Amino acid sequence: MKKVLPILFVMILMSGCSNSAQLDQIKIDTYKSMYTDILNASDFKITSEFFSIEASLTDLGDSSYRYDVIIDEANVAMYDVDILVIQDDGSLVISDKMMPSIGIFEDITYYMIPNQVNTLAHYVKGLALNGVSESLPVRLKVLVKWKDDLNKPFIEYFDFNLVLEPTNT
Repeated sequence: MKKVLPILFVMILMSGCSNSAQLDQIKIDTYKSMYTDILNASDFKITSEFFSIEASLTDLGDSSYRYDVIIDEANVAMYDVDILVIQDDGSLVISDKMMPSIGIFEDITYYMIPNQVNTLAHYVKGLALNGVSESLPVRLKVLVKWKDDLNKPFIEYFDFNLVLEPTNT
């Protein structure tokens, strides 16, 4: 019996590691699939009837630029929200840079429901993603995926070409 317990314990640990590796692979596959979907999409928008979306650019002063994508003010109940932003049409195959995402790699599910905010339960008013670019202009393609209250999936694609606004000094 003394030999069986350590063996059983090791088997349970190995099973947990295997499940964790499988979950990580599922997340990576989801990221790759969403990335490919953006690259293959042709029906890009700059606004949505379901929520507010905006993109902006800020000069960081060191020859780099921060971009922000903000999605908020949902007009419909949005469950299981996933978002991916791709900068400058980067190819998935040669990209060594992870693109900004929400809902893919976290072990959290986000919900955007009008007039409902409970950050502890992940009911949010909005979501923000950002990244840094070394060149101008910055072209962003965004995929927003969610389900409605009937579990019907929705996907919208957005395309933003960001340039620095001149400052009045």
